[in-house]
Amino acid sequence: MRSKRLLQLILYIGGLFLIRPLMIFQIPMIPTCFQDLERMVRMKRQPDRSMGLFLFSAPTPDKLKELIDKSSSLARISNGIALQSGLMDGSIKIEDAVGELLNLGTVKVSDVVGFEMDFVKQLTGKLKGLSTNLDKSVEELEKAGLAWKKFEEMSRTVGDVTKLTKPNEYFTSLVDYDKKFKVKPFTEASKKVTAILTRLENIESLEIDEKTDETALYSLYKIHFWDIPERFGEAFLALTALKNAPDLFSGITFIMDSSKTFAPFEETVKLIDFRIDNLDVTLRNAAVKIVEQNFKQLEELAPMFSTPHLKILNDVIAARTRREPVKRTLTTGFVNGASDLKQLGNDVWDSWIETMSNSLVSLKRLENGLAPVLDIKRKLITADEALLSISSGESSMFYLASIQKDASTAVKDSSKLADVFDKCDKCEQNGGYFKKTSYVESQTLIQKILSVQKVFLNLKEAVQKIDTTKLKAEMDAFIKFLGFTDIDDLKKSASQIPGVMKKIKTTDNLKKLKELTAGVKSGVDVDFTDKGMTLSVPRKIVEKLGGHSGSFPCELKNITDGILATKDHLMFNGLDKEPAMYTCFHGLKDDLSRLAQMIQLTHKLRNLDSSKVQKVENAASSLGTATNELKSVSSIPDTMKKDAKEITTEINKWPESLKSSGEIGQSVALLSQANDFKTLVSSGDFDKFDAPVQAQIEAIKDGDEQKRIKTLWGNHSEFLNTIKIATQEIETIGANLKLAEIKTFEDYGTVMKKSLEGMKDVKIDVKAKIEALDALIALTITPAELEKIKKTLQHLESLDLAFSSHSSHFQKVPNALKSLYDFLVTFSIEPTQAPPLRSGNAPPTQVLLNSGASQNDTVGTQNEEKKDDYLILSIVLPLLVILISIPIAIYLLYRFKMLCFKPKGYICSVDFMDEDESHLRPISEDLIVIIVSKQVYMNHAEFFVFWMKLLMLVKNEKRNENRPRPYRKLNKLKYYDISILLNPWSTPQTVRIHGNFLRTWRNVFLAMQSPMEQSDIHMDTRSDFYGLIIQDEVEFVVKLGPTPASGSYYCERVGEKMIIDSYEIETVSAQPFPEGPHDVVFRKIKVSLVKDGKKIASRTFSQFQYTTWTEDFLPPNFELCYRLMEVITVSSKPIVVHCTTGTDRTMAFIGLEYVSRHMELHDGLTFEHSFAKLTEKRFNSFCSAQSIGWLQAGCIYFLTINHGLDLYMSQRAHSVFWEMVNDGTGVPQIAHGTRWT
Repeated sequence: MRSKRLLQLILYIGGLFLIRPLMIFQIPMIPTCFQDLERMVRMKRQPDRSMGLFLFSAPTPDKLKELIDKSSSLARISNGIALQSGLMDGSIKIEDAVGELLNLGTVKVSDVVGFEMDFVKQLTGKLKGLSTNLDKSVEELEKAGLAWKKFEEMSRTVGDVTKLTKPNEYFTSLVDYDKKFKVKPFTEASKKVTAILTRLENIESLEIDEKTDETALYSLYKIHFWDIPERFGEAFLALTALKNAPDLFSGITFIMDSSKTFAPFEETVKLIDFRIDNLDVTLRNAAVKIVEQNFKQLEELAPMFSTPHLKILNDVIAARTRREPVKRTLTTGFVNGASDLKQLGNDVWDSWIETMSNSLVSLKRLENGLAPVLDIKRKLITADEALLSISSGESSMFYLASIQKDASTAVKDSSKLADVFDKCDKCEQNGGYFKKTSYVESQTLIQKILSVQKVFLNLKEAVQKIDTTKLKAEMDAFIKFLGFTDIDDLKKSASQIPGVMKKIKTTDNLKKLKELTAGVKSGVDVDFTDKGMTLSVPRKIVEKLGGHSGSFPCELKNITDGILATKDHLMFNGLDKEPAMYTCFHGLKDDLSRLAQMIQLTHKLRNLDSSKVQKVENAASSLGTATNELKSVSSIPDTMKKDAKEITTEINKWPESLKSSGEIGQSVALLSQANDFKTLVSSGDFDKFDAPVQAQIEAIKDGDEQKRIKTLWGNHSEFLNTIKIATQEIETIGANLKLAEIKTFEDYGTVMKKSLEGMKDVKIDVKAKIEALDALIALTITPAELEKIKKTLQHLESLDLAFSSHSSHFQKVPNALKSLYDFLVTFSIEPTQAPPLRSGNAPPTQVLLNSGASQNDTVGTQNEEKKDDYLILSIVLPLLVILISIPIAIYLLYRFKMLCFKPKGYICSVDFMDEDESHLRPISEDLIVIIVSKQVYMNHAEFFVFWMKLLMLVKNEKRNENRPRPYRKLNKLKYYDISILLNPWSTPQTVRIHGNFLRTWRNVFLAMQSPMEQSDIHMDTRSDFYGLIIQDEVEFVVKLGPTPASGSYYCERVGEKMIIDSYEIETVSAQPFPEGPHDVVFRKIKVSLVKDGKKIASRTFSQFQYTTWTEDFLPPNFELCYRLMEVITVSSKPIVVHCTTGTDRTMAFIGLEYVSRHMELHDGLTFEHSFAKLTEKRFNSFCSAQSIGWLQAGCIYFLTINHGLDLYMSQRAHSVFWEMVNDGTGVPQIAHGTRWT
């Protein structure tokens, strides 16, 4: 592999640095250097190391991925043998195998087959209708219902306000509270701490330099530094005494408990305010009836949610999105499920296997032997593609589940809940009548009382927060920082002041100590005087208490005197009726709870997210498509047995195939998951997850819920540290792999075994994080980012990284691979047949043929006369036979309308113009590297010239619509554009349309213009189109472009039907093409031929509509085309591709497969040669150079992906093309603004 990478690098650099100078001087030939390199590859020589001096930023080879790619091929082959053998001998049930291949998890195939999407569609249709059917005119009444529920909850903790006695005790005690509060510890501590703070501020303000005389220094030292240890000690003792003082606040317990004393009154007043603000509603019978009708509609919803088909859909989505790790026992080699079956078809002819086995393994016999299991992919591919799109419905199913939860717990007999409104109205009449201003003075008084309580609570909290240990440590550290040799020696220390001050000015040690001291001071700064008390409380509290707003001291004594003066404002008039009203509402607690649930459900359904419901419906349609495809899956084993040949029986004889393939597949799967883990972490996505999640957590107003979700999310930094350490270990193991030393299958097993032995188990718990995300998604209006994070975490959760638990498998993988190799070598030996034996020594019989009459070469001796007679007879008799035969032959030709007697318009055969090359195998990977490299060395201007040259080749082609009889030309009214001639040799003959067949490596394509409706200049060709579909048993149709205003041959909506002549067309399903941008729509269309009201033939085919590929828009990349081509090329029937004219777009799409396959099958065939062969098949095949350039870049991409080459050459071709299209780089000015006509 390393030599392959080096070769790619050499070829690419050779193109850029060696070919470029020759092209500048317009030397019209391929450089000798390139020819030498090509010859070198063919002769298996090593490249010149001096070429490595050229620098190029090629990516570092990923050895671990390379190991996985090769070993995956062996795993698929071994598992393919085991799966085929088990299905044919009955040891493996087809339902179990299909369930694993389609990644259905614990869902049974029989459950999927029994799924009926109509039940789900009935539910989704009902939901979408409710958003408009639920009457909105009663929203005010619904709001009142929710308010009554909240009012009942608030009233549960309210005491009887009429029985309060403690307020009188409070006012009595408040008279002399200042005498009961122990202020001395505060004043002592405050005084000592203030002294320290003043000293530090004075030191900070000193201005001393080297010129300051000794006397001044001595004086300054004695004033500011000499007694610092003593002052620090005094402050420490005072603070310690304050912190440890017993019963500091025991004398003012009545103040500390103010909230308990006045809570019943305060809460009662709050409830009165709530009632006035939210429950002032007039109850009308008509409104109650509407609420009842709304509830009845919700009652009808409950049975629909109970359908088991909804659970099947949810279970399939859960399995397909891999919420749990995929467990495989029968298909361990097919890590990606059914899609890997197609890859198996590539594995069985991979020349790498022949090279590794020194040609002892026959790829031809291997492919023929596995033909039955390879055919399974054709039967599963449609179901698998349909299920791929289901994963997009996961978040929508969560949304639907939340509605289902509310509906299932609340809707039973819910229409009777409308009576609760009347009951609530009667309960409310038990209470008193109040105005908003009735208790304003009482509320103001209580607010002042509670604010005084807050002052003392803050003071108590400040004392508790004093950290004397930390303060002592900081003080000692500061003294040490000053650095006086002997702080008690005044004279000596005074001389050190300049140096000390220099340190103070250049560091922040003094600043930190000053801030710490100021913080302590703010907590203990209390000063009782005749005027009042100074407290370190915020200005807002002071103003709220009614003190002087200008500054401290706050005259707390004046405030408490004001409280005592207005104590009579505490009114209880009319409150005696409130407890009875609360009791009445408490009796409706359960009904109010259910009523609130119903109202909330009503609001949720009124504001239904129809897009999410539609996604559920789309998912049901996709599952319905899969259901139809899986109904015949039980017949697969019988079909395999029926079609089996002797070579199949031979390959099925691998002993213990399921056990050995399981050991191989499990080991490869572990390596793959380790590599997936490494790729996930290396992407850097996990580093970006914490910020958006924390932002959503901080936005939660419910403190308990916020704390719960924060705990679930956990410490993300620790999580990142854990996965990054594990990733580094895996990367180290991958970098140390010695792949060059692998020579046999067994060596691959040994390398896998050692790699897995070196990998430590990765222990991470992602479930809690996913639970946190589920909670956040439910609370977020736009959860797209969180859903993306969740999907990544689910992927991580699905990875099995407990390597040690699988040691029993990977310890045996070397022996399993050796067993596979030995068996394949034996299996590859062609059976020989002995020639038939002769009997006795008799010579062989000889027969001489002469002029159609047999002559015996042993006639014996005869007379010369008889010889003359024989000569005459030998001449006359043949003449007589000829004379008699001529009229007979003429009669027979006329009778059966043969040769010249054929009627006009007799059907001709289709000339595909290409031989069947399905038996060929691609050339070696090294030669493919050369093919790709040759195509990327040109610059922008040279590419433009090259593509214009090919366009001229198309425009100057010879076009002749004539063909000898009995061919008849197509009616001109069936031409969309009469200037686009029809190649008569490869056009369909039984059904006449404007199209041409093309044969690729293993498929046949039909490039045609789109069907047309009847008009003044066109015939209706839609019935011809459907006749071709039925006659040729077409399975796939690709439509390039949006749906036209006329000429549509199908219905856009699912379930709708249309009639075209004798054909009935129904659109069975429609959904976005899986896992990609929604540029492609995937439909299932059923066409039935109807005669006299009876269906005499029908066929369902798959249509892929690339809606965004128009005449003026080329796809921006090739990934979607590649995926689409992967799906349709599994068909053995003709594949129809059409656009408006059946050229340009159609030919470019088909050309991706046609041209790339031609180049990889034929050594030395260039893009120019393959393109010329493509354009022979259909006239006017391309009308712009841009389409040709797009095709070449796409072919490079297809070759790169098909053969696992590095992407840098494909990426260069892609970027060059789009720079020319978007920026006009290298394009002559005259061609700007055109599609390079």
